[in-house]
Amino acid sequence: MAIVRSKWTIVVLNFFLCALLFVFWAPAHDLLNFINLLFYIAYVYLFIGLILWVVRGGFFDGITYSMRRFTNRMSKNKDYLDEWEDKPLPSEIVHRSWSRFFMFQGVILSIGLAALLAVYYN
Repeated sequence: MAIVRSKWTIVVLNFFLCALLFVFWAPAHDLLNFINLLFYIAYVYLFIGLILWVVRGGFFDGITYSMRRFTNRMSKNKDYLDEWEDKPLPSEIVHRSWSRFFMFQGVILSIGLAALLAVYYN
């Protein structure tokens, strides 16, 4: 299981996944299509990483707390065993390691993307 926890192993697996998708789904087998596919994978990682970073920062905590309070006050069928104040906020649910993982993968794949773009345009 230690091999799966290595972040560099996941980077290699991502490049392998990109190569497999390239072989099976690319309309033409050239470097430009591989770069496009790597772009899609890299920026999915970056997008998820940025969303997790914003949630981890506490941006949605106030909204979540106020909606829970509003629902508790306005609900006709009150559940007296439900402690809405004790429920964890979104920033408490998202772990820092997940956002770091996605950001690291996205940045490394983007660096590989930039290197391939430099090769393509030279």
